Amino acid sequence: MKVQFFNIIKLLFLFVGLWLIGCSSGEYDIEEYKVNYTEKTVKADTIKKIVYDDDKIIDNKKDSYTYIIQVGAFIVKTNFERFYERAKIVLGPDVYYELQNDLYKIRIGKFNVRAEAILQLDKIKGQGYIDAFILTRKN
Repeated sequence: MKVQFFNIIKLLFLFVGLWLIGCSSGEYDIEEYKVNYTEKTVKADTIKKIVYDDDKIIDNKKDSYTYIIQVGAFIVKTNFERFYERAKIVLGPDVYYELQNDLYKIRIGKFNVRAEAILQLDKIKGQGYIDAFILTRKN
């Protein structure tokens, strides 16, 4: 009986010891590094492209672009119709749609200056269309 009692006490001390070893205060030596960097974003539509053709340099600086804001895209026609009608009420009569490959794309505007499109995009996102984005088309 005494042997069993001592075995139980030994097991209890073993479990308590393992538990205490397994638990830690969560304090670790952490090395912190500060990285100084500058983030730069290059927009593909603002890059000047130079094309070489038979030793002649062709400069496409005169290329022009149109900026369009896409508000939504739908495959199911009934979903498209509800969204489109609501977008016309909220965003105004300038909202239109294009059907491409059985996909209804709801869009607004054809801006010649990207800054105007960005300002309009901010207004549209402020009205709840947070998934809206700008498309760039070469004229």
